[in-house]
Amino acid sequence: MKILVIGAHGMLGRTLINRLSHLSDTKNPYPEVVAADLEHVNVTHELSTTRFITQVMPDIIINCAAFTNVDACETQASEAFAVNATGAKNIASAGKQTGAKVIHISTDYVFDGTKNEPYTETDKPSPVSIYGKSKLEGEIAVHEISDNYVIIRTAWLFGPYRNNFVTTMLELGRKTRAVSVVTDQHGSPTYTNDLSFAIWTIISLNLRGMYHVTNSGTCSRYEWARKIFELTGDRISVHPVKTADYKRAAAVPQNSSLNCTKYTTATGHKMRPWQEALKDYMKVCKLLATNCTNGH
Repeated sequence: MKILVIGAHGMLGRTLINRLSHLSDTKNPYPEVVAADLEHVNVTHELSTTRFITQVMPDIIINCAAFTNVDACETQASEAFAVNATGAKNIASAGKQTGAKVIHISTDYVFDGTKNEPYTETDKPSPVSIYGKSKLEGEIAVHEISDNYVIIRTAWLFGPYRNNFVTTMLELGRKTRAVSVVTDQHGSPTYTNDLSFAIWTIISLNLRGMYHVTNSGTCSRYEWARKIFELTGDRISVHPVKTADYKRAAAVPQNSSLNCTKYTTATGHKMRPWQEALKDYMKVCKLLATNCTNGH
C-alpha cells in the first residue's frame, strides 16, 4: 500500500507521516509513505497536480494541504479558495484518474455555530467565514468528483512541530502572566497524534464517506486555557471575555463541537477525552516545564 500525504510540512501532515511509518496490523502491512509539500506539488495548479500524482501512483492520497489562517483568509480570499477549494478539486480529479482513494481533511468551521449541541455529518453546513466557505467548497468538490473518498471533519488541532493554541497560551502567559480568552466559543480540542491513529483506522477498515473525528468532550477556549495552566502549574491569570469584545477579521462559530458517533460506531474506536490527550501532548513535548514546537 502506497500512501501519499500532501501538506507534509503542516502540523497534522508531519504527525501523520510519523504515525503511518510505524503503524500496522495483521491485515495491513506497513504502508509506503510518500511525503509531499509545496516544493513537490502546487495543488492549485491542475496540470502539475495530475502529473505529480500520476508519477507517484499512490493507492491513497491524504490531503492535509490547507490555508488555515482563519483571519488571513478574509483578506486573502483568492488564495484561500485556490488552496482549500481548487486544490481539493485538483487532488480529487487526479485521484479519480489514477484510481486512488482520496482522504480529505476538513473542518468544524463549515458550520455556523448556532446549534445547541454537537454537529452530526448530516447537519447542513453554513459557514460564516471565508475559511469555512473555502473548505466547504473543497468538500463539495471531493464528493462530486471522487468515486472513492473519505472526508474527515476535525477541529481545534494541537500537536508538535507547529505553534498552536497551547503553545500560544504558554508563550503569552510567560510574557504577561495574564491572558484573556473567550468563553463563548465551544469545540473539541484534537491531538494530531490521536487524529492520525483515527485516519489509519479508517484506512485499515476501508471506510468511505463523511466522518467527524475529534477527541471526545467539548469545552470553551477559556476552559481549555485554564486546563493548560492547571497542567503546567503556572500561576497565570486567565480572564474571561466574549467574542464580541475580541476584535478579529473573521467571524467564527460559537459552537463548532462535532458529534463523532458515526466514527465510533463504524470503527469500534472511541477517541479519548481531550483532557487526557492534552496532558499526553504536554508530557511528550515537555511543555509542562518548557515550550516545545519543534517535535519530540
